[in-house]
Amino acid sequence: MAHDSGGVRRPDPPRPTPKALGGSTDPARRVRPVDWSASGRRPVTDPPSPAGTVPVQSSDEPARSSRSPSARLPRQRARTVELPRPLPAPPGDAVHSLSAEDPRPLPRPLRIADEGIRSVGVRGLPTERIVQTVADPADAWTADAGNSDHFLRAELVVQVRRADNTVIGLFSTRYALSVRPAEYEPALGIAEDAAGPSARGGQGTRHPTSRRELLRRMETVGFVITPGATHGRVTHPDHPGLVLPFASTPSDRRFTRHAVAQIRRVFGIDLRR
Repeated sequence: MAHDSGGVRRPDPPRPTPKALGGSTDPARRVRPVDWSASGRRPVTDPPSPAGTVPVQSSDEPARSSRSPSARLPRQRARTVELPRPLPAPPGDAVHSLSAEDPRPLPRPLRIADEGIRSVGVRGLPTERIVQTVADPADAWTADAGNSDHFLRAELVVQVRRADNTVIGLFSTRYALSVRPAEYEPALGIAEDAAGPSARGGQGTRHPTSRRELLRRMETVGFVITPGATHGRVTHPDHPGLVLPFASTPSDRRFTRHAVAQIRRVFGIDLRR
């Protein structure tokens, strides 16, 4: 029962019978389905047919009533826009890049900066002793996934970072051997490649075969050789502070190959042809 504003009870309206609802339309059928693929543009409609004619439908074209609303929308071919992508320049502190136009050579001179060196068990070492240890080690190894190499000579071990050929550690031999892992990579051959691969490698690369040819190549690239009683001194004006001892009377038949490796490790200059 329903009540009006005066509190008088009124009878409820009669409910519609199934017979009365038999001819009505379900409200859900009057809802227009949403076309989520619509772009907001008006669909292209066929031009009106002349009076008295019936439009002919192609046999391979489905009926428009059976096609989805998105199929009736105009189709446009997607356009591809290619943006210019110039190659970025390598950073200024990069050792080398893959660009063929990069003028920087691959070999690097030995860098000794006191502020970047960790020292354990040694102090007050002259630069020449550090250079000689790296140039002519008695043993060499790497134990940190190839990031740096350790060069041992007498009572000194020098750690050199392989990326830029920079000295990053000076240790006493006793300390370096005590902390060396049980499994390490013996790499005395690393000493010959510590300054980087050959800048002119490939077929035909060779070392000088005699002391005279070695001295001629050294003088060609600007080295200054100061003779001595047993060992001379090798310097280069472009790399002040780097001094390499040079045997005056070598006895090893592999002297020239050994000297080329020393010069490449210390000065970053490749004498191979």
